Amino acid sequence: MTQKFYITTPIYYVNDIPHIGHAYCTLATDTIARYWRTKLGAENVHFLTGTDENSQKTVDAAQKNNQEVYAYLDDMAKNWRETWEKIGISFDDFIRTTEERHKNTVNEIFQTIFDNGDIYKGIYKGKYCTGCETFLKDADLDENGHCPAHKKAPQELEEENYFFRLSKYEDILLELFEKNPDFLLPQSRQNEILSFIKSGLEDISVSRETAEFGISLPMDNKHKVYVWFDALLNYISAIKNTNKTDFWDNVHHIIGKDITKFHCVIWPAMLIAAGIKPPQTVYAHGFFTINGTKMSKSLGNVVSPLDLSDKYGNDALRIGLLNSFEFGNDGDFSLDNFTNFYNTKLAGGIGNLFNRVVVLTNKFLDGEKPQAEISEESKTRLTKFSRAFENKKIKEAIGYFFEEMDTANLLLNKTEVWRIAKTDLEKSKPIFGKLIKHLEVIAKMAEVLTPETYPKMLTMLGNKKIGEKNILFTRVET
Repeated sequence: MTQKFYITTPIYYVNDIPHIGHAYCTLATDTIARYWRTKLGAENVHFLTGTDENSQKTVDAAQKNNQEVYAYLDDMAKNWRETWEKIGISFDDFIRTTEERHKNTVNEIFQTIFDNGDIYKGIYKGKYCTGCETFLKDADLDENGHCPAHKKAPQELEEENYFFRLSKYEDILLELFEKNPDFLLPQSRQNEILSFIKSGLEDISVSRETAEFGISLPMDNKHKVYVWFDALLNYISAIKNTNKTDFWDNVHHIIGKDITKFHCVIWPAMLIAAGIKPPQTVYAHGFFTINGTKMSKSLGNVVSPLDLSDKYGNDALRIGLLNSFEFGNDGDFSLDNFTNFYNTKLAGGIGNLFNRVVVLTNKFLDGEKPQAEISEESKTRLTKFSRAFENKKIKEAIGYFFEEMDTANLLLNKTEVWRIAKTDLEKSKPIFGKLIKHLEVIAKMAEVLTPETYPKMLTMLGNKKIGEKNILFTRVET
């Protein structure tokens, strides 16, 4: 049976437009999906993204914009989808949690868990942060009694809710982690989650009696499904009742580290309660600052991915952003460093190398491509490139891409093949053959890392004869 690969981003709140942090996660997921398509075939890879719409934040944002809520949702979902399309995201499906296919799945699974006895009615009394849309314990608050993320005191709530028996799954979740050491990656994220589970899990509220907007419970339409319980089910509702249900056997969630507890505690417990297999892997990436400072509207340092795409191109946005620091870690993004990377590694590196080799081959060999074998060094590098992607080490994979460039540049400059070709054309041919092989290896990696430049590279490499030179990356002013 052919291996399937299902990869997802988190679904994004639609109360604002996409910024570079959202683009980082989505581009990383897209790049991993592109790698697996080259390995398994496009028909065996399914890449899902989408928008999270059933929340109080939605109602508040619509009112702030003087729009009817569904009109607001349509506009914002369109904005998110078009942004991803403009920056080259190759998603196979884009799900909205206001779609009927999602509502039907939520109702069905909620009813199943209720029928199995793991959802019950009770009274919730405690603290609720509307910004996080989550219930908080005193231990979750800062020294001022505020939500650490939103710097505001949570609401004190007392209302009738339906609860999920999360406490029942404490030992089951610990066993899941023990039997599946790669369930949560990077490994450094596991200690916090395991400590949280071992500290004792409490049953959680999974409905809101006072919510203005959302999916009504199948057994009690006075209540709305708690937004996180609803949102997590998007991963299933996207493939349920399709011919892609077998993709669930190998599903990989890419998320930000701030939502790890939802995906690695509540989510697997929900699935097990519904008789569904938990995901293969949850990969929780880190966050980044802008020039050493946290992104903030008030500081005016929120970066739009569309602005970078317009100035540098989609491929530069992708590889430059993902090269800033290793995927999974925290890091910093600097526009000056990004521009320097673009001019030196892309315009002055990859682009310059391709043009030099193409021009010289056309000049001395009339475009004929001498026969050559791929070097053992390049074969090893391709193997390492694949292994890095299979371990979601994207920056490491990018490093091999530029190592191949450096190897080709070293060969070109060390041999000064143009001088050899002037006096001994036959002696120059094996060198040209090796150089072209290096370009072919770079192009193979580019199919994943710089997918819009890849076809241009193939055109330059030609078939039996080298093509014409082309500007792959245009230098920009700092």
